[in-house]
Amino acid sequence: MKRLHIEPSTRNLGEFFWRAVLVGWCIALVAVCARATLQSKRHKHSGYFVYVDAGRAWRTGAHLYTALDDLPPAERAELARKIQSAGEWQVRDNAIWGGYRYSPTAAILFVPLSYVPGAVGEIAWRIFLAAAGLGGLYWCARVGVPRPLARRDWPIFWLLVMWAYVGCLNNGQSSALLIGCLLGAAAACCTDRWMLAAALVTIPTVLKLYPVSYGLLLVLLFPRQFGWRFAACLVFAFALPFILRPHAMVEEHRRWLWHLVNDAKTAVPVTSWDQDVRLLLYRLFRVTLSMHAFLAIQLVTGALIALVCLAGQRAGWPRRMLVARALGLATCWMTTFGMATEPSTYILVAPTLAWSLWECWTRPTRCAETHGGRSPGGAISRVILVAAYLLFVMAYVFLWFPWGRIANSYAPEPLAGVLIFGYLLARSGREIRRSLANAVSSHSRTSPSVLTFPAPPS
Repeated sequence: MKRLHIEPSTRNLGEFFWRAVLVGWCIALVAVCARATLQSKRHKHSGYFVYVDAGRAWRTGAHLYTALDDLPPAERAELARKIQSAGEWQVRDNAIWGGYRYSPTAAILFVPLSYVPGAVGEIAWRIFLAAAGLGGLYWCARVGVPRPLARRDWPIFWLLVMWAYVGCLNNGQSSALLIGCLLGAAAACCTDRWMLAAALVTIPTVLKLYPVSYGLLLVLLFPRQFGWRFAACLVFAFALPFILRPHAMVEEHRRWLWHLVNDAKTAVPVTSWDQDVRLLLYRLFRVTLSMHAFLAIQLVTGALIALVCLAGQRAGWPRRMLVARALGLATCWMTTFGMATEPSTYILVAPTLAWSLWECWTRPTRCAETHGGRSPGGAISRVILVAAYLLFVMAYVFLWFPWGRIANSYAPEPLAGVLIFGYLLARSGREIRRSLANAVSSHSRTSPSVLTFPAPPS
């Protein structure tokens, strides 16, 4: 076999790029940890204290969630009056909604943090988040999700996702852990580690619930391999609090469900709204969606995603391409069409955006035939993806300034999410049509010719 010869200059350039990206990440992580150390007290933009307080509350047996009954009578009556007058939209600028809102199972996961001193815990938490997020991306690169890549090409993905990862690590948000687990689940599916994949999807689900959408897609695509394992992991995860503390969990889950049902933001000023499609529609058309209309949009987009994934499977997509596309569409649904979407939540779509950008620049439209008809598109796709990337970067830069919340209230991130979602749908449609057309043409070439005989003489 002829060995591939790589010029020394090219190899040296690749090694220099590897080192430069690694140094950049080290500098970013040191800066984030230094900021957390200097502001080790309860910084308003750090989610670490929400998690550590939940772990401490579980350890001491205190309530995880604040309920109306915990407030003084006068404050409780005033808040109940506001809730009733607001209808389905609730008032979110009260301390009752400002604390822990994840599941009781997630609080158990945060118990180890409650034993670590404040400044040390903040640094350890951010290092853990960075390891989880980048570890999932590294495993996908090793497995070849969404397609095999040369090792020299891997650093570009670490560079393209830096905008999202650094912002999330700076805030100490758990979204870096979520995307790391979801990426790991995609890689585990491609290596037939189905129980590990189920466990990795269960961890984000017990944290924020909506990652169950990716699990449901995998159940739809691989029912025998993934379905019962995912169901078993979910049952164990949500039963664990009742096993460890059965006498208090009924009340604790009642409080948690009350927060989930009564949690929304559109009664507060628009600068405090969630970064989802509702904000985009309000800014573009001055339309305020009702909760029922928003749920209808979620159901329609979810059904569309499921149909696209099933059609891709029927069209014969490779498994690594199928699980990556399902992850990309699911993360768009979790963020752009999801609930409780904050700026740091858009880290979930960063790997898909990085993959798409890389493929658009390395596999142009004119090479569609040589790549099996799976071209990601041409100039229009590049413009859409670059625009989405710039919108995300601008949204994070805006947060560095006092007026950042006002600028972000004009929905740059939801607009970017819609652009990516539309690109993935259009690309999937092209790929499905081409795969089916190739299958039909291949079948016509390989089918035996029909022999005809002359009619017998009369």
